Amino acid sequence: MDDAAARHADKVAAVRRAVFESAGATEPALRQAAGAGRPLPEPWGPYADEVRDRSYRLTDADIAGLKAAGRSEDEIFEVTVAAAMGAALHRLDAGLRALGGEAP
Repeated sequence: MDDAAARHADKVAAVRRAVFESAGATEPALRQAAGAGRPLPEPWGPYADEVRDRSYRLTDADIAGLKAAGRSEDEIFEVTVAAAMGAALHRLDAGLRALGGEAP
């Protein structure tokens, strides 16, 4: 397992940088908080929680609410990706630890 984790560590690190550190419509700190599950300012908190934990329950009304709060489609996209990517990376890291590998 260590070989597989090491072989892909640079790719995982590149994805982390792209999602959480690159320039965008939102500040990297907001995306980092969304990915880590930390508290977020309104209207992002409940939305990011839903993306991270219950994405199957999201509806068009959730997106419409964010737009009504003055958020752009680019901002919504970035926070959505950050929350989803944070959840996925958390699970990847936990799975690698469980298998005896190191998380990238």
